[in-house]
Amino acid sequence: MKLGFHLSIGGGLLKAVAQGIRTGCEAAQIFSRNPRGWAAKPLEQASAVEFGRARRDAGLEPLAVHLPYLPNLASEKDDLYEKSVSSLADELLRSESLGAEYVVAHPGHVGRDFPLAAALERVASGVVRAFKAAGPDLRVRLLLENTSGQRGEVGSDLAELGDLAAAVESALPGAGVGFCLDTAHAWAAGYDLRSPSGQERVLAEVDRLLKLDRVCLVHLNDSLSELGGRRDRHAAVGLGLIGSRGMARLVRHEAFAHLAGIMETPRQTEADDLANMARAKSWRSA
Repeated sequence: MKLGFHLSIGGGLLKAVAQGIRTGCEAAQIFSRNPRGWAAKPLEQASAVEFGRARRDAGLEPLAVHLPYLPNLASEKDDLYEKSVSSLADELLRSESLGAEYVVAHPGHVGRDFPLAAALERVASGVVRAFKAAGPDLRVRLLLENTSGQRGEVGSDLAELGDLAAAVESALPGAGVGFCLDTAHAWAAGYDLRSPSGQERVLAEVDRLLKLDRVCLVHLNDSLSELGGRRDRHAAVGLGLIGSRGMARLVRHEAFAHLAGIMETPRQTEADDLANMARAKSWRSA
């Protein structure tokens, strides 16, 4: 497994590459814009090309771009839904210009009284519309990420992600939607990743519902939530409730050996990143 972090673009895209080098990254994830706002400055083509060259020179492959926090493709509110579809289409194009391999997106969340089936239909329709708006020549691949299930999140059940991908590809053959497996989210949603037998059951479920060869990225996070607690609370790798043995087995597991594990771990200073990376690399080499 290649190892990396979600890197900050504060101060510019090249600062993210420098951070990746300093912290020993072999892969990376970024936001391409302010994750807490709708407005986004257009990417300058020269800057995008320079960034692409720099991150490849640094060996940061693959690169994933995470959709910002505000879009909600499951929303029952038409104005928010339309903004969310437009935001995903724009992110696909921005990520393409950056040379990213993946765009990672949460399916969204719904209110208590909104039917799940209707929410899933809205997400699938929104993804199809975003792909069509972005154009037919995209090389970047969209990855749907599993969620913890807190506050009405769609996609905590792996079957929901499988249904979404099938609906998208039925409406738009060749869309090629893949998946990002977040270990902390899976644990919080009730998937036991701590014990060896639990991991094998979860991976069998992943293969049955999603197909392991369509899992393209791992978000390698430990969790402060209890198993099935449905709280999205990440922990430093090995220091949460999945624990060091559970996380180490995931890093070394043959099903993930060809993938990148992106850590989205709590961070006060860069020393925290260095400690997380050191633990993950020690497990890999054990």
